[in-house]
Amino acid sequence: MVAKKRPLVIVALLLCLGVFAASCGDSSDPETWAEAGDDGVLRANFIRACTEANEEGGDLEFDGVQAAAYCECAFVEIVEIFGGEFGEGMIVDVAEAVEGQDFQAFKDYESGLRSDPEDIPAEVEAVLNGCVSQAAP
Repeated sequence: MVAKKRPLVIVALLLCLGVFAASCGDSSDPETWAEAGDDGVLRANFIRACTEANEEGGDLEFDGVQAAAYCECAFVEIVEIFGGEFGEGMIVDVAEAVEGQDFQAFKDYESGLRSDPEDIPAEVEAVLNGCVSQAAP
């Protein structure tokens, strides 16, 4: 059974988001999801950090398969909340971006989490809880 430890889950998510955003800052600062996802490092870094944080002994006590399922779900959901979509295996920007739901909003959100780690919007928390449910046996 999955142990739900809210404060530890938040820490794990912050680590994942930090790696997620840090991978965006390689040689130039991307302005769009498409730019951020072009080299594939974004997804790989997120999945690796998230899986490490959530395997057995981690915050959610998942086995490797469950952690991989949770992390893939979390990646997709976070990208979609902040205006990205997946097309042909690549991240693309939504054609009609909604203010506050675009790549810049994600970068602002990630930056805000550094100063207030518990300031997770209800929408993000809800989809991540949904990912926990999908990954749990």
